[in-house]
Amino acid sequence: MEAIKGTEKEVSIEGKRRKIKIPAGVDDGSRIQFEDFILSIDVKPHEVFERDGADIYVKVIVPFSLATLGGTIEVPTVDGNLKVRVRAGTQPGTMIRLRGKGAPYLRERGRGDEYVRLMVLVPEKLSREQRGLIEEMQEEGL
Repeated sequence: MEAIKGTEKEVSIEGKRRKIKIPAGVDDGSRIQFEDFILSIDVKPHEVFERDGADIYVKVIVPFSLATLGGTIEVPTVDGNLKVRVRAGTQPGTMIRLRGKGAPYLRERGRGDEYVRLMVLVPEKLSREQRGLIEEMQEEGL
């Protein structure tokens, strides 16, 4: 998150402690000029988000019923949660693009996109009533 939002870090250069401003949008391997030095940035992976350049990827699990009937879910973004509409009949692995919700471009204006992959949670245990409803759907070819 620090790489996306920008931060200030303290580093030791030639035995002296210096504060360095890390600009928003840096990525793994980015290079920053600081005084007479060029620093290479090493970004640790995030536990929720994956990054590819300025684009952010996240997996969100949705219940089978919501994927079938449609509805609204909250998805994490680098700026906080956002409500997103899921269409009825959404298939597992569907990607939703959130334009401009990714990381900022380094030394440019604008931001990348966030891609939300919907992972449909199929229930492992069903009540008799639920099982009966699913069996009816199966008989109708659904």
